Amino acid sequence: MNEATTVTLPHGQNLRCDTCQGEIFESRQWKLQTTGMTFMGLDWANRDATCFVCATCRRIHWFHL
Repeated sequence: MNEATTVTLPHGQNLRCDTCQGEIFESRQWKLQTTGMTFMGLDWANRDATCFVCATCRRIHWFHL
């Protein structure tokens, strides 16, 4: 995980947690796995999602960028 920091959204405002209103997040990349690609052994070809984990309550905010 990356160091916890604020996240600025494309429209210029900071990301806020929907649960606790926290503004400090850790950034991660997760694979969006699908059954078909897993069945064929092609997990590596699935898309990635950028996720921000709230440093206060640990809620995960998913973004497909």
